[in-house]
Amino acid sequence: MIRKSYAKVNLFLHILKKRADGYHNLFSLMHKINLFDYIEIKKNRGGIKLSSNVDSINNKNNLSYLSASEFFRISGIKPQVDITIEKHIPIGAGLGGGSSNAAYTLLMLNEMFDHVLSKSSLKKISDSLGSDISFFLLNKPAIAQGRGDILTSVNCDLTKYRLFLVVPSIKISTKYVYSRLLLTKRRPINRIISVADFKSCDFGYIKKFFYNDLESVVLKEFAIVSDVKLLLMTRFPYTLMSGSGSSVFSIISKDEGVYQKEIEDRLSAKRVFFRTLDFVD
Repeated sequence: MIRKSYAKVNLFLHILKKRADGYHNLFSLMHKINLFDYIEIKKNRGGIKLSSNVDSINNKNNLSYLSASEFFRISGIKPQVDITIEKHIPIGAGLGGGSSNAAYTLLMLNEMFDHVLSKSSLKKISDSLGSDISFFLLNKPAIAQGRGDILTSVNCDLTKYRLFLVVPSIKISTKYVYSRLLLTKRRPINRIISVADFKSCDFGYIKKFFYNDLESVVLKEFAIVSDVKLLLMTRFPYTLMSGSGSSVFSIISKDEGVYQKEIEDRLSAKRVFFRTLDFVD
């Protein structure tokens, strides 16, 4: 069994407050993009064996391994799979690659073993392992609330737009970024804090809230991310960091596509990954 494991971007990310448990309440719009890893799962004679083309994730702390371990523990089925992950989503870039791998591993295992676990059981596993995993289980554009685990699916129409993605060659720790966030230092932007206030998933509406509170930390402390954002904004006004970085993306219309070659030429002098992508519903 082989599946694509998609990346995501945050089309806005507003941090509301720090919680007693150390996490932060947020309000964010998350959408999949056409950048993905491949996951292959085969049955074996016993145990969970994980391998990848990226050596640093070949261990038992890998979210895909942990999700498989929890799946077998809760289902009561004997562990008996080989999991192979072919990575293409940059790591530590705010694109949810590890969370995506965990979610698709759960979905694939549940399919492989005759849907032994309910959707609610899969969500409990995902919530226990990480905040973004449940989004990929939902498999639709969604508003994320709480620490990212309370999801409301939305119907988005972004067919008129593409996404120009740039990923600097650095990894940024989400935990570090949140530890440096000072909520009192945020810009006084137009915020949206409840699903009831969210009126449309059309980009003409979304751009009113097109802001990421975590940029206040990352752009100040990681010069390459700031440089990339400033460069993109010379041609693409709707440019934002995704999640806790390091990736930066621009929403571009067909008319703005004429500037891509110029931007790509300027980016080629930097150590960055860049690609033009479509949104995936």
